[in-house]
Amino acid sequence: MAGDLCLQQVADAIRRAVNRPIDLVARYGGEEFAAILPNTTAEGAVAIAQTIRENVSALKQVHTASYVSEYVTVSLGVASTFPDSEFSPDRLIAAADEALYRAKALGRDRFFLHNLD
Repeated sequence: MAGDLCLQQVADAIRRAVNRPIDLVARYGGEEFAAILPNTTAEGAVAIAQTIRENVSALKQVHTASYVSEYVTVSLGVASTFPDSEFSPDRLIAAADEALYRAKALGRDRFFLHNLD
């Protein structure tokens, strides 16, 4: 029950960082979320990632099993591209996944940008 409540609070923190009607936030699986931000530059995506991180941090949701922080934190993989005729959604998803693992490897509670342009 506590885990579900925590995920709901994190989802709300993400939703509050993503403001435009065209943007989409979805649970991607388990404890992963995706934010799709059409017509957003890499710099804009990084700004939103930082706001998400700050929103989650402000929750002060206790996480007793964490070795990173006493509170729940988020690691974010940011991938950015402006698609063209050669665009592959799978490539964008793979880049975001790679960026997420880089963020975790760098110590968690951070974001990492993979710019495909």
